[in-house]
Amino acid sequence: MGGGPRAIRVVASAWLAVAGLLACAGPSADPVQRVRGPIAARVLQPAALIFPAPRPSRAKLPERGDSRALVDLQYSSIFERRTSVEGAAKFDGEIARLAAHLLLGAGDGVAFALEPTLLFATSGFLDSTIDAFHQMTGLPGGGRENFPRDQYSMSLERGGVTAWSLDEDQVLVGDLPVTGMVTVLEEGPGQPEVAARVMVEVPTGDESSGSGSGGWDTAAGVVFEKSAGRWTWSGHLDGVRVDTPRAFLDAGLDVDFLLFAGAGAEYRWSDRTSLLLQLQYRSPLTEDLPLEEIDREILDLGVGVAHDLTRESALTISFHEDVVAAAGPDFTLYFGLTFGF
Repeated sequence: MGGGPRAIRVVASAWLAVAGLLACAGPSADPVQRVRGPIAARVLQPAALIFPAPRPSRAKLPERGDSRALVDLQYSSIFERRTSVEGAAKFDGEIARLAAHLLLGAGDGVAFALEPTLLFATSGFLDSTIDAFHQMTGLPGGGRENFPRDQYSMSLERGGVTAWSLDEDQVLVGDLPVTGMVTVLEEGPGQPEVAARVMVEVPTGDESSGSGSGGWDTAAGVVFEKSAGRWTWSGHLDGVRVDTPRAFLDAGLDVDFLLFAGAGAEYRWSDRTSLLLQLQYRSPLTEDLPLEEIDREILDLGVGVAHDLTRESALTISFHEDVVAAAGPDFTLYFGLTFGF
């Protein structure tokens, strides 16, 4: 499918357009050094929704008795369909993920987080809009223009055996990530803030409906951030060990291990507003089925704006595109509300 360089140009242009709009008001000479990023979006590849996906996060943890909350909504449209003699990946539809992430400070540089989620998948209504966008930008449509619009299909199969499918027009509970974080290094002159994290995903989702894995998956990694003047740089590196679902094994598909890495930049435009740029990598879901919709890496490029609503809350809005344009969504919109208490 290709289109990576063009995708980069389009997303970069969108970021510059946002900067241009903000420039109309003019930047603050010396903005307050408040960190509003990174963008806490996860990649919504359909068949990977049932597995952990450690998200970008701040390395600075709340103190004992303090809390930091994030309520966010992601909405993705995807058209990735391919069938071969070995199997089929049919990802055609729109997916919404609503999550509430609560981070509780326990003191001594330790914090714990819970993240209950809801999933909803539908045929949607955006196909014609996305077709027009692809024609305008020259980005690949992946064959979307050759299929009836606003149809639904979410399944993965190999050798005639279905490994995963997602029910349509149903509000589904996802698996529950439980995370522990600990400060490894405090930010100072010449050194970033670094925190280690460990995650266990409790199988609260419905495996038969496609919203849960049925197993206890684990993840471990590190996050970091470093501020300098108007800028804050952030990043993360995580490994995920998957308890491969029985349906995947029955179809001859093994997931086993996933690698996540990301880097982000925040530019404080004013006392209340920041521009955000972010890149996230995820390794291929599985190499047991030679279809690019499932055996290619994802490189998610996101641009966004974060704006303070009050002293303790901020709203983040961002747009995301898969640079590889093979396995990830055609586009994702992200809305996140953060607040402390």
